[in-house]
Amino acid sequence: MKTVIQTMSMGAAAALLGLAVNAAHADQLDSIKSAGSLKCGVGSQYKPFSFVQDPKTRKFVGYDVDICEAVAAKLGVKPELVFITGATRVTDLQSGRTDIALANLTHTPERAQLVDFSSNYFASDVKVMVPASSSIKSFADLTGKRIAGISGSNHEVKVPKVITGADLKVFPSPANAYLALEQGKVESMVGDETTLIGLIGAQQGKWRILDQPVDTQQIGIGVRKGEPRMLAAVNDTLADLEKAGKGTQIFDQWFGKDSELKMKRSFTFAPYKQL
Repeated sequence: MKTVIQTMSMGAAAALLGLAVNAAHADQLDSIKSAGSLKCGVGSQYKPFSFVQDPKTRKFVGYDVDICEAVAAKLGVKPELVFITGATRVTDLQSGRTDIALANLTHTPERAQLVDFSSNYFASDVKVMVPASSSIKSFADLTGKRIAGISGSNHEVKVPKVITGADLKVFPSPANAYLALEQGKVESMVGDETTLIGLIGAQQGKWRILDQPVDTQQIGIGVRKGEPRMLAAVNDTLADLEKAGKGTQIFDQWFGKDSELKMKRSFTFAPYKQL
């Protein structure tokens, strides 16, 4: 009897070990489908990527929201918006608080060591905005001047390389940086051109964007490391949107001819290219 019990115990242990191994290898895609929802990391007030358009409904809309909904539809689950900041985009993804990271996540070699990137789903120049009445005309005029940037962005790396003696002050979000500029706490603000134009809105006579770019950003969707099926699903979604012309439609709605920004789309959903 003792032998039988030992044999059964060993068999049970092996079965449990097998379950543990399978659980360890259960990938993110299966977990998302099992949960029935896709947690998309987006900014809380990041017009026109993700923002409240109608205060009455408090519903979030925008470019990132539409992309999130498209990926969720591809997976057959519901989209769930999880609000993140520039400083937490990567850590929220790594910890599992989010399933994918949007919120203008620029593809850089440093970040690519921490997360995997989808194909580019956006591209934009990084520029500097100043008050229209400012005497600042070029980067040379920014020496010793206070520049508002976004925490967790690539600004802390790029700005000192192209603007000598820049005094960069980082803020949690573009809205916070813009408020500092409005209040005169800084003399300028650095950000991707689309965000700056979105912040300017109808106040075009109040602000001016310098012509010279700080950097050109290729922006992808962040996916947790070691999840090839999830990465493939995101890339397949982007490829389908591009092929069907919906990538252009989404851009036009929030940035292009159907928006107040009237920008021209200078990119397609395509793999990252080392510049």
